[in-house]
Amino acid sequence: MEIFVFLIGLGCLVLIVWAIALFGKLVADRKYRRQNRPQRRSSSPPPESKQKIASEAPPLAAVQPSQVVALVQPPVSSRVRLPSNKHQQNIRRAERVLKRLREVSTVVQLPEALGILRKMNPYAFEELLLTCCHERDWQIERNFKYTGDGGLDGRVTIAGRLYLIQAKRYRGYINPKHIRDFHRVIERDKAVGGFFIHTGKTGEMSKELLREYRISLLSGERLVDFVLGLRLKILG
Repeated sequence: MEIFVFLIGLGCLVLIVWAIALFGKLVADRKYRRQNRPQRRSSSPPPESKQKIASEAPPLAAVQPSQVVALVQPPVSSRVRLPSNKHQQNIRRAERVLKRLREVSTVVQLPEALGILRKMNPYAFEELLLTCCHERDWQIERNFKYTGDGGLDGRVTIAGRLYLIQAKRYRGYINPKHIRDFHRVIERDKAVGGFFIHTGKTGEMSKELLREYRISLLSGERLVDFVLGLRLKILG
């Protein structure tokens, strides 16, 4: 009986020791797996990396006061602005005509030159005249639009003095009324004088009005000389 009780107690002791050993192994394996589990990469670098990146990054360039461009500048004139697409198209047309006239010969025939000018688009004719003014280092001011601008086709400033431009592609005699209207516009805008430019003929009454109002006339041979870049006498 005593031997039987001894064996039972020994078996229980062995069972308890085996259970303790098994539990300790499970705990050790779980800890080992947790320590060797692959770590997730963080989207943001550690503080040490951040400091290193900040130290290696080049400093932002300082903006000097002279490099700052003003977005709003006081206008030189209320009518000065960049040419629109339509203006640019007519400027290119005018440049092609100028190139044609100046390549014909050094002594272009007057009827041929006037014939070329009369066939031009009227707005391109205006741009041709303004281009010729610009070539003389005159400050030109284009109209905002080609129509509805008070009968003017442009403004030029010569030696600080304002002159207005009126351009007409006549084939016959000019209308004296147009000269009177042009004179009123010159007075309204307080200009020094004006250029009345046309490709037609000038009657006696028109000539008298031009002399009376001291408006410079550019027509015929004088117009062709102006287009070819020759010297010009200015009235006013």
